[in-house]
Amino acid sequence: MKHLFNPFSLPDSESIYFPSLAVVSPLLHSARWVLLIMLLSLTAGLYAQRPPSSTTGSGGTPPPGTATPNQRQTSAQRLTAADTFGIFIFQVDNPNEERAFADSLLDAFQQYDPTRQTPDDYAHLGVVGSAHRPLVYTGRDRSGYDLGWHHYDLYYANGHTLPYYRLARPYTHVWYMQGGEQRDNIIQADFSRNFAKGLSYTLDYQAITQEGESTHYPNQRNQSRALATGLWLHSPKGKYDGFLSYAANTTNTEDNGGILALPESGGEFSSPATAAVLLADGRSRHALREVMYTHYYRLGGQVDSTGRARRAFTLSHQFDYDKNTYRYNDAFAFADTTFYQRFPALLLDTRGARYYIDQRTVENSFRLSTFRLASGNFGQQRQQRDLIEVGFTHRYNRISQEPIAFTVNNLMLTTKVGLRLGERVRLQADGWLDLLGQAGDFRINGRLDVDLRKAGRVLLDMRNQLYSPTGVQQQFYLTQLELYRNNFSKTIENTVGAAYTLPKTGIVLAGRYHLLNNYIYYDTTALPRQADAAIGILQLTAQKDFRLGAFRLLNRVVWQRADDAYLRLPTLVGKHSLVYDGVWFRNLVVQLGADVRYTSAFRADYFNPVVAQFQLQNQQEVAFYPNVDAYFSMRVDRFRAFIKGENLTTLIEPDERLFLSAFYPWPSAAVRWGVSWRMLD
Repeated sequence: MKHLFNPFSLPDSESIYFPSLAVVSPLLHSARWVLLIMLLSLTAGLYAQRPPSSTTGSGGTPPPGTATPNQRQTSAQRLTAADTFGIFIFQVDNPNEERAFADSLLDAFQQYDPTRQTPDDYAHLGVVGSAHRPLVYTGRDRSGYDLGWHHYDLYYANGHTLPYYRLARPYTHVWYMQGGEQRDNIIQADFSRNFAKGLSYTLDYQAITQEGESTHYPNQRNQSRALATGLWLHSPKGKYDGFLSYAANTTNTEDNGGILALPESGGEFSSPATAAVLLADGRSRHALREVMYTHYYRLGGQVDSTGRARRAFTLSHQFDYDKNTYRYNDAFAFADTTFYQRFPALLLDTRGARYYIDQRTVENSFRLSTFRLASGNFGQQRQQRDLIEVGFTHRYNRISQEPIAFTVNNLMLTTKVGLRLGERVRLQADGWLDLLGQAGDFRINGRLDVDLRKAGRVLLDMRNQLYSPTGVQQQFYLTQLELYRNNFSKTIENTVGAAYTLPKTGIVLAGRYHLLNNYIYYDTTALPRQADAAIGILQLTAQKDFRLGAFRLLNRVVWQRADDAYLRLPTLVGKHSLVYDGVWFRNLVVQLGADVRYTSAFRADYFNPVVAQFQLQNQQEVAFYPNVDAYFSMRVDRFRAFIKGENLTTLIEPDERLFLSAFYPWPSAAVRWGVSWRMLD
């Protein structure tokens, strides 16, 4: 009888072993270059423009040429131009800064994978919903104690990212995607409506299920669930706003540690299910729960008959309670010997490996701010002309990791400044300083946006931060035995970036430079180490879109250079899309397209499921491999559908697979389809 995947059944103790890996090394064939050159040769004489990035909350978005922050993009509607009037979206950390609702139309509708909904793709383990990491280095905003696991962030929702809607009619959006098997699917749902006495409700839900038996390699299935829901209470006179939210994120994963070799193509046992894997029954579960209440009391800010808003003063308080649990287990078996021969330090107990970590956080934030709205009428998008905010945050962290428990208190001073000089210049800055627990840690962010009209648009940004090592970098217990204990120095990170957009030509040029001192990484033995030299990362981005009649060609290429002794990234990351837009039978909006994505050859990091970290490895070099998808999308009124052929390069080279993480191949060519329905009533 075949073993049925039960994500809630995780034995308390099991054993593992790690062998030396028979490396799968895809060779660079001339067919790949021929395929890429044929597709790029279509670029002559086309012109178009990518949909602009939208602004979220008060922090804005990174300039073109950088990846978005580490948060889930809940639907493709946020990537395209608005076509629905009277619906505005905001987030709880700054309810006075809105963006207009954007209907998804068909652009990017077929991009169901969250790791491909960002400007620059993330690498994952070949399965939607699996652990991911950016292919283009972005860094991450730090703030207080950090346990250190962020490899599922793109799939998760929380009270800070939950979209609230200011609308006159109820809004519902449902989305469903079906893979090669019925148990491979993605479901998304967004809903919001108003009730009596100033009460509004919102819901944001995503479920990723990848449990097909014939389409996955052994011990590779996963489930990811992300739910965020909230109530918004707006007082009749507008002086009080309260937001109560609840978020639940859960990932259940079978961790196979990668494959030893691809099944022989065309053979009697060529199914992915016949591949030999490194871990036969490794399993992990991450469960994150959050309850958050944010409320504002406002004085002033009234809007006169001309629509001009007076200066407002706001006192706010935010309470945030988080309960997160992380566990892993693996029973040692003969099939696991290759894994443990490769990572002998992880075999502390011959019965296997397991751990359980419980993290509880209670946070209270108090903020005092003053601002003036640039516009205040109900039918207009609300934006702040200026904002000055100061406050402090106390965060109590209690961490239990068998067999120890400890607490960390953070007391952080916070500040935020925003300024609009007319409609053409916007300046934003924010920062914090920790006075307790991790005293001396700080972060300063700054962003300047200048609209030069016909001359283009310039975006400048910077980030300077000093932060302590994460919890799992400092100390880690495996099977109740100490695997390591470190006393690392704090990391200093400096980032500067600039981007220039010339709308008339559709050109975007961007550059960024990151400088890291005391960078912490995981070496080839799966243990954390601290770099003894500064690491510089230079990134250059070029984006140019073309149009010729009904055809568009969208192009984006990123070049980056870093010290591969500590940080291994592809030198070149590119994606190109050839798209046909049309209207058939008078009211059927259609889109036909092909996407090509590739990276230059590099030694991709390996995801080690025992420590749940991407680490360095020297056994496999990921070859240049242009991966091709083709799709057809259609729209009738508020209904949309697509059908997509994925990984079509394997039809040309059936013995090869796309690798973006070492030893974790993407599947062969397959077909997926999806539908969505939007309702406003």
